[in-house]
Amino acid sequence: MARQLTLSVSLPDMASFDNFYPSGNEELVTALRHFAATVGTPPTVMHIFGASGCGKTHLMYAGLKLTRGEGQPAHYLPMREPGVDSSAMEQIDGFGLVCVDDIDVLAGQAEAERALFRLYERVQDRFGHLVTTARQAARRLGLGLPDLVSRLHSGGTYHVSPLTDADKRNALRLRAAGRGITLSDDVLDYVLRRYPRDTHALFGLLDRIDQASLTAQRRVTIPFLQQLDRH
Repeated sequence: MARQLTLSVSLPDMASFDNFYPSGNEELVTALRHFAATVGTPPTVMHIFGASGCGKTHLMYAGLKLTRGEGQPAHYLPMREPGVDSSAMEQIDGFGLVCVDDIDVLAGQAEAERALFRLYERVQDRFGHLVTTARQAARRLGLGLPDLVSRLHSGGTYHVSPLTDADKRNALRLRAAGRGITLSDDVLDYVLRRYPRDTHALFGLLDRIDQASLTAQRRVTIPFLQQLDRH
C-alpha cells in the first residue's frame, strides 16, 4: 500500500491552484507555484503549516500536479494515512518533487525523524524539491533531531491563514463554478447557517451537491438542499 501511495497516487481532479481561494495566502501560493515548477533549483525545502482544514493538502496536491505537468517525477506521502510509515520514505529516490503531508505524526519517533532527514539529504543530493506540512512550524513540533529542524527551516516557511466566513463563501462559489454549479447568495447563506463551517465539511458537502445535482438534473436551491439532508 505504501508503495502505491508514494509512487502512483491518484490526485483529486478538483485540487488545483486555480480553485484555491488565496485570501491572505497569496505569497504562499506564488512561492509554491514557483517551487513546484522549478525543481532542480535552490532552495531544497519548503515547510507549510496551519490548522487542520486550512488547505495545506489541497496546495500540496496542486504543487504535485504542476510538477507532473512539467514532466518531473512527483511523490506524495500522507503520514496520517493507515499503512504509511517511515519505511515508505526510504522508497523515494529524491528526484523531482517530494511531498510529505502531516509530519506532526513523526515527532518523538527517533527512527521516523531520521528517515525524514535521510529523505531530505537524498532530495538535496539529487537536486529535487521537498515540501512538508504540519500544524505548526518545524521548531514547534517537538522534533528531537536538531539537524532535521534546521533543514526544514533552511528554505521557505509559510503559515496558511484560515479563511473568514466571507472567504468561505467566496471559496465555495469558486469551487462550485469550477464544477459548473451556480450557488446563489440565499443558498450560501443557508449552507453557512446549517452546516459545520470547517472547510473539510463545506467542501465535502459540495461533493455531495455536485453528485446529487448531476443525478437529479436540478439546480441547487434551498429545497434541493433540504431534500438532500433527508437522504
